[in-house]
Amino acid sequence: MIVRAGGIDFVGELNSDQYSVVSAPANRPTLVLAGAGSGKTRTLTYRVAWLISELGFSPRDILLLTFTNKAARQMLERIQALTGFLPSEFWGGTFHSIGNRFLRIEGKNIGIEPNFEILDAEDSEGLLKNVVNSEYPKFFSDKNNPRAGLLYDVISYARNTMLSIPSAMACRFSWIETPSAQIVDIANAYEFEKRKRNYCDFDDLLTLWFKLLKDCPDVLQKYNARFANILVDEYQDTNKIQSEIIDLLAHRGQITAVGDDAQCIYSWRGAEIDNILEFRERHPSASIYKIERNYRSTPQILKFANAILSQMDCDVDYKKSLVAARAGMNKPVVIRAMDGISQGRRVAECISAIVDSGQYRYEDIAVLYRSHFQAMDLQLQLQYGKIPFAITSGLKFFEQAHVKDVIAQIRFAVNPYDKISFLRIVKFLPKVGEKTADKILAKLEELAEKRGKPPLSLLCDKELLSKVPAAARDTFKIVAADIMSLGEILKTVPSGAYKSSEPSESGAGDAFQYDLFSNDALENLHSGTESKESGLANGPKELVRAACTGWYKGAMKSSYEDWEERVEDLDSLFEYAGRFDNIGEFLDNIALEMSETGSKPFEPGDGISRVRLMTVHQAKGLEFPVVFVIGAAEGLFPSKRSIDDGDVEEERRLFYVASTRAMNHLIISYPRVAVNNGVYEMREPSRFLQDIDPSLYDSDIDLGY
Repeated sequence: MIVRAGGIDFVGELNSDQYSVVSAPANRPTLVLAGAGSGKTRTLTYRVAWLISELGFSPRDILLLTFTNKAARQMLERIQALTGFLPSEFWGGTFHSIGNRFLRIEGKNIGIEPNFEILDAEDSEGLLKNVVNSEYPKFFSDKNNPRAGLLYDVISYARNTMLSIPSAMACRFSWIETPSAQIVDIANAYEFEKRKRNYCDFDDLLTLWFKLLKDCPDVLQKYNARFANILVDEYQDTNKIQSEIIDLLAHRGQITAVGDDAQCIYSWRGAEIDNILEFRERHPSASIYKIERNYRSTPQILKFANAILSQMDCDVDYKKSLVAARAGMNKPVVIRAMDGISQGRRVAECISAIVDSGQYRYEDIAVLYRSHFQAMDLQLQLQYGKIPFAITSGLKFFEQAHVKDVIAQIRFAVNPYDKISFLRIVKFLPKVGEKTADKILAKLEELAEKRGKPPLSLLCDKELLSKVPAAARDTFKIVAADIMSLGEILKTVPSGAYKSSEPSESGAGDAFQYDLFSNDALENLHSGTESKESGLANGPKELVRAACTGWYKGAMKSSYEDWEERVEDLDSLFEYAGRFDNIGEFLDNIALEMSETGSKPFEPGDGISRVRLMTVHQAKGLEFPVVFVIGAAEGLFPSKRSIDDGDVEEERRLFYVASTRAMNHLIISYPRVAVNNGVYEMREPSRFLQDIDPSLYDSDIDLGY
């Protein structure tokens, strides 16, 4: 063993809280509540170094569990720098990678051959689809049944939460109409097919690992004796099956779990906050330590964050108050904007001023939001201002699949010879691929020419329907009827007369200039009415409303687990359409927005400085000198769905995570007006802002850049 030259000065290199954790007894359960920016990874790596250099354990005695490959690599590299032991000498990695290792070595005890093949998400979904087509040939022909991707999500959620499929459906997928018994049969057939072909999907790496430990006491005893110390990172993000695996392996109490209940924000994918809150119930002799000294943020930002923490309902043992290790700077700033456009414009102006000051580069700035739809106007304003930005998801607003689906319907209604749009629409139909779609469209064009009628009027023609596969015919009729209804709307609205106005300084034409509402417009909004003069009632908007509420809404519900969030995106598309008086202008502007090059998928190390745009969920674990949090209004953050469900505590934790990403400057904004289900509504600032003493932040002022 090659320990770092001169040994490790644990007392000198750690603060008192960190040292207490690092030097805690190795033979009793330890829960570490690590506040944001408190040096959690440093504490974990020094804990491993202590176990080796001070208590004499070897790397083979230690099991390290993390949630991402990146975190695992960083931790093992730091441990190597401290102890000299290579990463390969430890059992360290993500839960799934360690599960894979267990199954390769011991899987034969439960009938798993060691040469099993791991299926990725796409392959798993494809196999499930094949199983369904074999067992229930007409399943996907029924528009009310979930598509293969959503079906896989149901089965996966049930396995990770250890719920039965009926319970999982009632808990998270209540809109699915398919009888749960049928989905149980499909899940069983899918399991049989995997075992038959020696496949393991991603979830199997956990479920079969758990089965191995549960059903094979000799195996459990072997590894329970081997791992004298088990360290778990991000413990608040563990799901039910992960916590059960940990408890089995650590039943002698040899566990150090590190996490932060205030940052538990992934319940929607199975994370169980009770795993950390009930740690002492499962490990009665556990000691709880807190790490509260924050090295990331200024004292002013931490006072703001502590105000959020103070509103959280938790046991006294879990109460935390972050302490700053840095000098002070500016207070957080709260910006009140009229609407989404005003908010986007103000944020873009602030970003330009910050960068022009020379203090920061674009890459030092992040804009966070609760949901993707809240960033549409900001993306447009950044493009107009020539501000380079990168969206962590890699997709601009108008590039998202569901947005493109709705636009394709409108484009086809406008131009029924639009082959690209037609192919996009019929992709949702069973048994209809590109070749079949080509034949249907060719027949439509032939009939239109032969009969001298508009193509849309022939979408339900018997001769055309003969080209549609029988399994898709009923659904095609529904889709055709909705497209024909769009055509009827088109007859009543302007389709392409363009305004002659010159672009404004922001780069947008007059169509974008309605954001500074008059008092009359605000009164109309407040009363639930719309003013023609305000530009809020027009043809493009009605087309979007019809395209979103017809067959496609049902298609989204059967295709996507997050269909409600996608509906919110379409609300933003509806609001955007309200800025145009005619269809041609609306469609052309979308095409131009999609051709802009301001947004590029984020590629670390590509050498280009860009503002980062991402959801708060994507930002967890990251930090930036300057952070904007937009959309901090009631119904947006917290979301309307969480308010309606009477459960906003996870949203509060999400707001805390967003605020604690900021190192030097935190700017929070909210719009006074936003769209909900196609209706413009007045908005109050988020309750999370209202709960904070106004003396802890400044109002929108000259930021001094």
